Amino acid sequence: MDERVTRGPGGMLALWVFYAFCGYFLWAMLRYFWVVSQIDPIPGATLEGELGSTAGKWLGALLGFLVLSVVGAILGSIAWYTRPRRSRLSES
Repeated sequence: MDERVTRGPGGMLALWVFYAFCGYFLWAMLRYFWVVSQIDPIPGATLEGELGSTAGKWLGALLGFLVLSVVGAILGSIAWYTRPRRSRLSES
């Protein structure tokens, strides 16, 4: 007699917030690379960390990716924590 285990309302909300954030993450990264690829480097910018240089653009993309990844990891862990589980009493 297998009972189907379902998520509660809070778990469903956490899962849909995580799904929505994943969509936002993809859109933000594609938009960032599209916008940044249209910007010409500042003349005379060096590789010493100026944000107008090519290295600066890639550094900005990496930092944005890391920030969004941390937020995604937090939302994913909340969705994982609120997943449906069988209780040990019902298994025996």
